[in-house]
Formats: sequence, C-alpha cells, structure tokens
Amino acid sequence: MSIFTKTKQRIRRRKLTRLGVIPSFRKNSKLFGGDHGWVIDESKIKSDSVVYSVGVGSNIDFDLALINEFNVVIHAFDPTPRSVEWVKNQSLPDNFKFHPIGLAAENGTMNFFPPARASSTHFSPVKRYDEDDKDLITAPVKNLETIASELNHNFIDLLKMDIEGAEYEVIDSLLSNGVSINQILIEFHHMYKGIPINKTIQAVRKLEKMGFELFNISQRTYEFSFLKKDLSS
Repeated sequence: MSIFTKTKQRIRRRKLTRLGVIPSFRKNSKLFGGDHGWVIDESKIKSDSVVYSVGVGSNIDFDLALINEFNVVIHAFDPTPRSVEWVKNQSLPDNFKFHPIGLAAENGTMNFFPPARASSTHFSPVKRYDEDDKDLITAPVKNLETIASELNHNFIDLLKMDIEGAEYEVIDSLLSNGVSINQILIEFHHMYKGIPINKTIQAVRKLEKMGFELFNISQRTYEFSFLKKDLSS
C-alpha cells in the first residue's frame, strides 16, 4: 500500500472520528475473507445461521471463509451480467446458494452503469464518472422483505451489503422492514462522485436509531460492521 493511500485513509478516519463515528470494541470480532474481507462478531454465527451476502462481483472469499469456518449456508445475490457469468464458471460448494437478483428499496428493476474496465464486475446504479446513459443495463431487484419471504426467512443473522451506492436507499427501507436482522455489514461508497461522506454519517445515525451498534470500520474506511444491541443486557 502506498504512502499516499495510507494518508488518505488516515484523513478519512480522522474525519469520521471528528464527526463522532467511532466503533465500539467487541472481543469476538474477527476478520474473514483476507485483507479486503469483513469483520463480524463470530460468536453470533453458527451452522444454522441465515446469512445473506448481497453484491458478489467476482470475489466470494468472505463467503467461502464463513462456509469453511461455520459450515453455514450463504445466500448470495447479484443481478449484474458479469457477476452472473462469473459465478456460473466457478466450482462452488453446495452451501453457496446464488440468486441472480439485486437488493433494493423496492421491487422491480434497476438501471446499472457498467464499470470503466471491461474486466470489472462493479456495475453501479450511481453515475461514478461521465458514463454514457446508452450503456445502462437493467436488472431485476427486490426489497429485503420480499427476498426473505420467498426464502421463508423471518430472521437474518448476518446481512452483508456491497451494492455500489444503493445501500443508502436500502437502509431507509429497513425502517419499515418486517425482517429482523442481527448483524449488518455495509460497504459505503462515499468514494464515488456525488456521494459525500456526510451521506454515510447520516446512514450510520439511522442504523443507530434502529438499535444497531457500530463495532468496526475497516482500514480503508469503507466497510462498516453493525450489531443489533441486546436490550436485555
């Protein structure tokens, strides 16, 4: 990692701290999926836990790490064409269940801008640079309540979202969501043009009002880990 990158990360972390976004300490926190993985409270996951991994791209190191550690079933979601094709070409364990749909605030379809590089799988509903609208693709999306109902789940132990800028609307939709969630992992995309870091601050505050506690921010300052507070303790 370059000195320039480290400096930018320190600046972002200091800004988050100044704005009062400070993760708490949890002794059971553990990183899964390598250097660009996710931190979870592993004490809350067991083999029968319901885990949703939303936003596959072309990296399932985190998903495979959880399968190997806990023998848990992962329900993975991504509607974008390069991810769907990438998953088809992988040799995957039975515990990895792929669904070619996306997560959104409402049921229907969503427009996605393709990535700049042909080798990338990071389609986004947000215009990150000066993309041409003619290159948009449309893919099916559903809200969390619909997805959980179709899979016969009323409780999600772990929800991971890396949905390229759509996370803010999904967080808003959780206010009226009928599905209980214990842990939420979110990659916030305030690195994108048009998404200020204050939008992420607001999203964090909304999750706190919903009873979630922030317990980790990644070194990159994009991946955030939340746990539902135990009100009985």
